[in-house]
Amino acid sequence: METVAIFGSSGGLGSGIAETLANQYRLILGYHSNLDTVEALTERIVSAGGSAEAIVVDVRDPNSVAEFLDQATENSKRLRGVVNAVGPAIPLRPLIEVSPTEFESIMASDVFGSFNVLTESARRLASNEGGVIVQLLTTAVLRTLENDGMSGIPKTAVMGIVRQLAREVAKENVRVNAIAPGVIDAGIVHSSFTADTVAQGVIELCLDRTPMPRLGKPSEVSSLVQYLLGDEAGYINGQIIGVDGGYSA
Repeated sequence: METVAIFGSSGGLGSGIAETLANQYRLILGYHSNLDTVEALTERIVSAGGSAEAIVVDVRDPNSVAEFLDQATENSKRLRGVVNAVGPAIPLRPLIEVSPTEFESIMASDVFGSFNVLTESARRLASNEGGVIVQLLTTAVLRTLENDGMSGIPKTAVMGIVRQLAREVAKENVRVNAIAPGVIDAGIVHSSFTADTVAQGVIELCLDRTPMPRLGKPSEVSSLVQYLLGDEAGYINGQIIGVDGGYSA
């Protein structure tokens, strides 16, 4: 059975992706601090007959990322793909109210962290028959929204990394794509609804501007991840695919 490594598997979207992929791949579940959540996820997958192992990783540290991927491929396991679903908590408020310290912290986790994950994953896959990388972004890279700068700005930088790598490693049989979710019924959407009125307003405004008047389902993201990992998507490379109910149209 081929292996898929998932960074950020303890989050709402990351855990949904893991459960969708569990009947098809051996999973290595990366997490940073939510041990209880990822242990419960691992138990559900194993109880259902799947194969999953949780390993701590700090995406801000390139050595930690390399060690995580070493463990993902130990015992000569074939690494089919890597999914990066890491998403730090972000302040939903005007950009001029974001402090330099907050900005630097989010950029370190989101941009430098994604750089570490994507480049190291690309090197590993390129040296071993190729494979697939799927990066989660946000619909804010396709259409900006007031008070959502700390979502869109770092993820726009990550989008640039995705596109650059897609051009440079395709000849090594490595495909790199990204998914840009809109308002999905998971993760940050739930926490932001209870954060404060500005955060609530960002979510509600995005929904108001979405042609399909509902929250997206986590399965609508994870099913696309599953497709992109498969051979059926073999000619899809360097794409940013919105799953946002038409918000970015």
